Order: sequence, then C-alpha cells, then structure tokens
Amino acid sequence: MLLWKKYCKGEKEMFRRSVLLILCGLLVLSPLAAAHSEASDPAQGPIITLTGDESLTVDAAFTFDDPGATAMDAHGKDLTDRITVEGTVVPYLVGEYTLIYTVTDDEGNQAQAERIVNVVPVTLPEVVDPPAKTIYLTFDDGPSYYTEHLLDILKQYDVKATFFIVGNRGHEELIRRTFEEGHSIGVHSYTHVYEEIYASDEAFFNDFMATEEVIHEITGQYTFLFRFPGGSSNTVSLISPGIMTRLTKIMEDMGYRYFDWTVSAGDSSTVKDTMYGYYCTIRNRVKPDAPFNVILQHDLNYYSIRSLETFIPWALENGYTFLPLDLTSPVVHSKVRN
Repeated sequence: MLLWKKYCKGEKEMFRRSVLLILCGLLVLSPLAAAHSEASDPAQGPIITLTGDESLTVDAAFTFDDPGATAMDAHGKDLTDRITVEGTVVPYLVGEYTLIYTVTDDEGNQAQAERIVNVVPVTLPEVVDPPAKTIYLTFDDGPSYYTEHLLDILKQYDVKATFFIVGNRGHEELIRRTFEEGHSIGVHSYTHVYEEIYASDEAFFNDFMATEEVIHEITGQYTFLFRFPGGSSNTVSLISPGIMTRLTKIMEDMGYRYFDWTVSAGDSSTVKDTMYGYYCTIRNRVKPDAPFNVILQHDLNYYSIRSLETFIPWALENGYTFLPLDLTSPVVHSKVRN
C-alpha cells in the first residue's frame, strides 16, 4: 500500500511537470504565431511611402516634377504602379497645393499619403543703378538678313546691345554670333502672331518656351529676359481679357524680367523713313537728363540699322554709355491695359 501511494505521488509530479512544460511552450510560441499571422493578414493593408518630404517648397516655374511615392502590400508585393494621385500643382501660380496618393491591394484594402506643395516666387536680383546717361539699345523681331550688318556696326564701336528674338526666323548663325560677341539675348516670340500668342495663358507659355529652346540649343543657356509682343501695354491681347495682368505677374514670379522701352525709333514694318530720318528721331527722343534710355528698334528695318552709324558716334561724343540689359538692369514697365 505504501508503494502504491509513492507510485501515485510520482505520477502526479510527472503530470504536473508535463503541464508546466506545455504551458511554457505555449507562452513562447504564442507571440511568434501572432506576429506571423499579423504579417500575412491581408486585412493589414498596403503601405505607401512618399519619395522625398511630406512638405515641399518649390520656385514658381513652367513645370513641376512630382517626386512620387512607392507602395507595397502586406506580403511585400510592389504596388507602386497602382498609385493614383488626386490634386494638381499649377507650377507657375504661387500658392499651396495638396496631392493625395492612393493605392489599393488585391484584397481591396486601401492606403493613402498626403503631400503639401508650396509654390513660391523666385527671388530676383536687386536692380543696380547704371552710370549716368546710359543707353540700352534693344532690337525686336530679328534675326534677319540685316542683323549681320547691325552686328558689324556694334562691333566697330565696341557697343553691346540686347536682341529680343523671334524663334522661327532661322539665322541660327547670327544668334550664335550675337551671343559670342557679348550681347544679351531675350525672348520676344516664336511666331509673333498676336491672336495665337494671346489666345490663352498656355498659348503664351508654349510660344515663349519654343523660343527659349531655340536660344538654349544655340547658346547652351536659357535666358530670363524678354519683351512681350506688342509690349506689356498692348491691346491686341484683349481677345483674352485680363491676360496681360496675369502674365506680367506670373512671369516675374518665375524669375523673368520683361522690358518695355522709353524711346521708340518708330521703325515698325508699317513705317518707312530714311537713315537720316531715323537718326533724327532717335536723337531727338533720347532724354539727356533721364538716368537711362531704353531704345526700341527693329533689325528688320535696314535704314533704322544704318542710322546707328551716325547715332552711336554722336552718343559717345556726348558722354553716353551703352550697356546690354541683364537681370540687374532698371526695369521699364508701361501701364498694363488688359
């Protein structure tokens, strides 16, 4: 009987130890099992990771490159190509924009991420006052057959000028020479067809950038100087009410400077005069007491160009200095009428 009691007592001890071992094993294995279940559970849903910061500040520009995002589902499958983006950034309009990225996995679970994009105006260089009696010679609508002779005149007197070119004119070799001889080059237009250029903001941008690309292809540089076709005070743009008010601000926000003029040679394609007549017009319109004069001419007009053979020596003899325009030059803005 004593032996039987000892045997039963031993069995109970073994049973107790077995239960304890089983319980300990369950305690160890339970978290691992739960972690495995959580990682493979489709209900966990996909994960979106933004490329770059959640908040971006970018300068106003013609284009915006979205850094985008990547996505994976709970099993590690790449879902990046399924991401959709809600919201748009108008890169040339200063303001705050929200982009929402959404992805859906095979089980229908969704994930979202949000990015804030702040478009800010470009900080332009400060204007530097030029020397007294400075003249900025500016030429619109070229290059043309006559531009070569104009460059010869400027080279003879070591005078630098500014050329606001029309991109579809051709004469790439003259644009290259203009750049290599130290003159400034700015955008005027690609087509110079007013009703097309001012049909909309986007139409203006397309025309503008076409000429920018011509300049870049030839010189290796983009320009930040331009003159509106017809000037900033034009009324030919009234086909799109308010467009000049918008464009003048937008272009400056993007870091461009536009220049009108203080003196016109009166040499547009509808005006015919002699070399001496244009010389007298320019000389009489130049204001000797003004801090500077910005002269508008067209290098499509042969006699206007020839007038410089007389005007430049006269100006140099009378204490004038000639400079090309740049981003630090004093701006000349006419009153916007649209």
